Amino acid sequence: LKNAVNVLDNAFSEDSMWKEVFTDEDKNRVLTEVMVRFCLKYGNVYSTSDNLEGVMAIAPHDKEMNLFRIIRSGAFSLSIKISSESKIMKVLSNTVEEAKNSLNLGPHIHLLIMGVSQEFQGKGFGGKLLRALIEKAETERKPIYLETQKEENVRLYEKYGFSVEKKVILPEPLNLPMWLMVRDIK
Repeated sequence: LKNAVNVLDNAFSEDSMWKEVFTDEDKNRVLTEVMVRFCLKYGNVYSTSDNLEGVMAIAPHDKEMNLFRIIRSGAFSLSIKISSESKIMKVLSNTVEEAKNSLNLGPHIHLLIMGVSQEFQGKGFGGKLLRALIEKAETERKPIYLETQKEENVRLYEKYGFSVEKKVILPEPLNLPMWLMVRDIK
């Protein structure tokens, strides 16, 4: 768990959205751990190898990350540490959830978070994770849903068959774009 969180923390250390929400780097790490714990309980967490160059966490479509499930995943005490940001996180979550619901996806796999340590970026590890996820989705006959805040990631995901279904602008104080992407069953 700790190593997976370290990889994701490193991968997103320059992420503009999380820097805006969490000015304290420790809180950014806490949110990452909450997501990983949630996916360990309700979904899956994968790594590129035992060396953990990259990590992805996925959740099933029918398991919203609500307070009850956060408690059950063992992350309640962690969530207390980021409670001061809960208001903005709720606004962001509502904005994205409303946009996602308008897509009428049905059963799908939610790629909640994926990252590759900075020293390994650009070396094919993200692609390795995506190919494994695509294989799982094809076997289960489910589309894959994800959100990204970086335009350069849109092009990466498009190479793997994802398409932009919706672009939203996150509300104040962020005013940052977010792309909602889906890879349909082939």
